[in-house]
Amino acid sequence: MQPEKVRIASEEVRANYIKTVILLLMMAGCIIALSWLLGFMLLDEVLGLQIGLVVALVVIPFELLCAKFAVLQLTGCVRARPEDPQQRRIIQLVEGLSIAAGLIKTPKVYIMRSNVPNAFAAGWGPNSAVVAVTQGLADMMDDQELEGVIAHEIAHIVHRDVMVCQVAAAAQTAMMILAQIIKCVGYLVMWFASARDEDDERGGSLGSLGAVLVGLLLYLFIEPLTWLISTLMVMAISRKREYAADAFAVRLCAYNEGLARALEKLSDDCPRYNSKVAHDMGGNTVGPMYFYFPVKSLFSTHPDTAERIRRLRNMY
Repeated sequence: MQPEKVRIASEEVRANYIKTVILLLMMAGCIIALSWLLGFMLLDEVLGLQIGLVVALVVIPFELLCAKFAVLQLTGCVRARPEDPQQRRIIQLVEGLSIAAGLIKTPKVYIMRSNVPNAFAAGWGPNSAVVAVTQGLADMMDDQELEGVIAHEIAHIVHRDVMVCQVAAAAQTAMMILAQIIKCVGYLVMWFASARDEDDERGGSLGSLGAVLVGLLLYLFIEPLTWLISTLMVMAISRKREYAADAFAVRLCAYNEGLARALEKLSDDCPRYNSKVAHDMGGNTVGPMYFYFPVKSLFSTHPDTAERIRRLRNMY
């Protein structure tokens, strides 16, 4: 059996960045497709595309503006205090890693009063970013492990991953709104078609029965199908960004073992993540933003922890 090829951190970052761009373009394509379908049902494709554009231009900026404040409110974070020795250690690590990463402005540091170890980054970009660390993480990790976790969050800020994930989540909201509109239009198509006996202008050979069937299918399946596709894309984007952030953290620390050991400790602590803990930490809405979120399923926001550790220990 041949040994696995050693991963170079910069190449890992580049590969995952390309995959993220492709997934975002696919989400944009889904919005266009839903808009076109809406226009087709309204007998005016241009009108449908205009409605889709308006929905996207309203929903995406609104969610981006509200996301940072909503996350801090949901998680109950408070500003770190330099007079507390433990919190001062976190502040100093954030400051040092920010300088090493080339950030002009040091992110604000917040502490989350939770005994469950975790961390996340939030904000619209490097100039408005914050790094939050739970009390449990500060208590559990030694200096090298804590440095690795914070470097991972700094990587998200440098790569603007927070913005990318928020754009993806907002695009999903726009898709669901369009699906809801299509569902309502499908119901109307089904109702009007069932009320008349002759073919409409665009029905052709389908006739009113065909229009009823099309309207029924759209009414029943457009919303769950849109939710499934958009959720899978959002989760895939989140997973790709985690791999890229791990790779950047290795470059930033010039050391991969601290982050690998931190993930091992968190993996051992996995049984504490029940539904109540997830709710107290902001729920599944905030889940993709955390450093570690142990939900193993098709809709997982994070890659498998064992795979992350394996990649880290094979990376330089």
